[in-house]
Amino acid sequence: MKKITFRILMVASAILFIAACTNTKNKESADTVYKANGDAVYPSIEGMIPHAVAVDDKGDNEANHKVQLKVGKLMEVDCNLHNLEGEFEEEALEGYGYEYYVFETNGNVASTMMACPDDTKTEKFISGKDHFISYNSKLTTPVYTPEGYEVRFTTWSVDSESRAEQQPNAEINADAAKLLKSFPEVMDNYDRYVIYLPQQDNEEALRLEVIPGIMKEVDCNTHWLMGEFETETVDGMGYDYMVFESDGNVAATRMACPDNEVVEKFVAADGNFGRYNSQLPVVVFAPKGFQLKYKVWTANDTQVADKM
Repeated sequence: MKKITFRILMVASAILFIAACTNTKNKESADTVYKANGDAVYPSIEGMIPHAVAVDDKGDNEANHKVQLKVGKLMEVDCNLHNLEGEFEEEALEGYGYEYYVFETNGNVASTMMACPDDTKTEKFISGKDHFISYNSKLTTPVYTPEGYEVRFTTWSVDSESRAEQQPNAEINADAAKLLKSFPEVMDNYDRYVIYLPQQDNEEALRLEVIPGIMKEVDCNTHWLMGEFETETVDGMGYDYMVFESDGNVAATRMACPDNEVVEKFVAADGNFGRYNSQLPVVVFAPKGFQLKYKVWTANDTQVADKM
């Protein structure tokens, strides 16, 4: 009887010890203060670790750069493609408006089901869906992840900028040009623009941004075209094309300009930023009178973000 009582007391003590440690850990986590960007204090989120994404100063050229965020961990995997389930949530720091991101995941990994030639496994960084943010060297961007995950970020820069045409030269990519007949030719009150992308060796390291806009006389303020993209699919083919919806309204900042001078500029809308795929023509419908430009982006260096 004494032995049984002693064992019960030992088990109870162990449970109390574990509970005390857990409570202490949770309290320490709740009491942790994460500061960045001067005196800005970022929240302590239970079960989450913030990582600091900071980039180098690019001067006046930062508009031609973006930052790609990826969250994942090193895993032993076979020849299949693997993807971490999860997604980013964008938040704004109360009182400051600074953006930070929370990556939520259940830890599950989806993969293709190819038959591998052998049982060989290699260590790879398996990540979830990526997320692109603006390049801003003046602010550190916190990215929260569950414990045990890394944040890797890659800087991207504009490789080229061009004006889209309604009838581009098919010799740019003859294979893609052959598929243009599968796409709609006309839409009422819209012009169709077509982009043939040259074939590249590593298209995963490239991105395409499509930017609609209008020519307009503007003052010293920053102006942008209102509107949004809709993605449509060709029936029976599965090919996607874009339709830019806009009534032509322009928004602007309200700074006091030193004079009344106006100049004609290309006033752009928010671009559609997506993958570079030379196998298909890029087809975009924009309201008549609008113009379309596009940028090809290329990946630069990748870094691992430090924990805050």
